[in-house]
Amino acid sequence: MSSLQRLLPSTVFLLSITSVNSLLGLREPLKPEVNTVHTYTAQQTSNILFYNMAPSRTDLLATFRQQITNGQPIIGAGAGTGLSAKFIEAGGADLIIIYNSGRFRMAGRGSLAGLMPYGDANAIVVSMASEVLPVVKPTTPVLAGVCGTDPFRLMPQFLRQLKEMGFAGVQNFPTVGLIDGTFRANLEETGMGYGKEVEMIAEAHELGLLTTPYVFNVEEAEAMTRLGPMCCGSIGAKTGKSLDDCVGLIQDMRDAAVKINEEIIVLCHGGPIAEPKDAEYVLGRTRGVHGFFGASSMERLPVELAITNITKDFKGIKFSI
Repeated sequence: MSSLQRLLPSTVFLLSITSVNSLLGLREPLKPEVNTVHTYTAQQTSNILFYNMAPSRTDLLATFRQQITNGQPIIGAGAGTGLSAKFIEAGGADLIIIYNSGRFRMAGRGSLAGLMPYGDANAIVVSMASEVLPVVKPTTPVLAGVCGTDPFRLMPQFLRQLKEMGFAGVQNFPTVGLIDGTFRANLEETGMGYGKEVEMIAEAHELGLLTTPYVFNVEEAEAMTRLGPMCCGSIGAKTGKSLDDCVGLIQDMRDAAVKINEEIIVLCHGGPIAEPKDAEYVLGRTRGVHGFFGASSMERLPVELAITNITKDFKGIKFSI
């Protein structure tokens, strides 16, 4: 289990919902979006490829809801390289997410490096886009992990840039939701708190992007669902939790969000949910949780085992003297 998995005892993702009522609690109904034909264009700008090819939020949500009706889970996966993205897509993932921790993870560092001052998180994602976006199909939604607390970004402009590049949506990562205690309190007091991430998600929704925010407790689930006042609480990440512990925590967050908007789609992630059987255990014991999002469990752990075992196999071969 990775250090980031241990730090995420039970994360719930809230996918932005249908045009009837916004996940973000926006008062006005969304206008219908028509985007049944996906065009593919590219231009070179400042050494960054831009791909106008992302499927629309309306189309994605319709697909996800049909999957839920058919009893098929929604599976998202983090990709730290183009190779990971290519074969995650080949495996049938419904969503691919790229964010700075994937770059560190695939460089042999722990995922928590994404929360440390080792690079510009948003710039890293833009850099990774030129590696990942060209190798996946236009119909495969790729989401960007956005550091919503970045004080050096004009967030509306940055989100428009991501949309123009071909991202279908965003997620709040790196997130201060992974931080608690005195440091978290100081971040909140100095204007770098979770509320900035809520604002970023709201702006992304206004731009028509799919939004899949991380939430770590009931208060954050409610805040992301209605964009109202938020009381920040502990994420309870000092110790690892069992699968049974996660079941209750995930259910509480899901139920709190559904009371505000029953149309949300909920995915679980992190903690001890490291293998398919773990995800099945949690999904089978919760109500209204529709899938799983994996990062280390999807691209790091399988690679570690495969490379280790194939190397051992080669080392075990015999030759004639």
